[in-house]
Formats: sequence, C-alpha cells, structure tokens
Amino acid sequence: MATTSYFEEDLYPPNDDGRADKSKPSNTLEVIVSNFHGDHQIYLKITDESGEGKTLHLSKEQAKSLSDGCESADLYIGYDNK
Repeated sequence: MATTSYFEEDLYPPNDDGRADKSKPSNTLEVIVSNFHGDHQIYLKITDESGEGKTLHLSKEQAKSLSDGCESADLYIGYDNK
C-alpha cells in the first residue's frame, strides 16, 4: 500500500490588490494518491495555520476536471503577471 503526494504548497489569502498576502497565515494544499483501501484514490488535503487538516476525496472525473481547470487558467493568464 502506497501513498504519494504530487503537490504540496502553502497558499495565502489575497490582499487588496489580489496578490498573495504573505503577512497573513497560510493554508497548505496537498494532492495525494493512495491505494490504502485496495484501489487508487485521489485526495485533496487542506491544512490551516493551526495544523487542523481536512481531507476531501476526488472521483477520477473530479480530478480530471480540476486538472483541466488549472490548465485552462494557466493558459488564459499565461503567467505574465508578476
């Protein structure tokens, strides 16, 4: 049985100009795949500044939709903002 983390980043709330406000507490977002229960499952884990975590299950379709949405947003903005 294996659990693999594919993404883990600290995310910050936006300030008044819409950019990440690193002076405020962050939340950590993690994308995890696990076969602990006998078949592969995908999870999002969100942990707040106090260490309190919440784990959410994604179906294969939801994971694909999230991936497509992130890719579309990336293509739209082209990461030309600073």
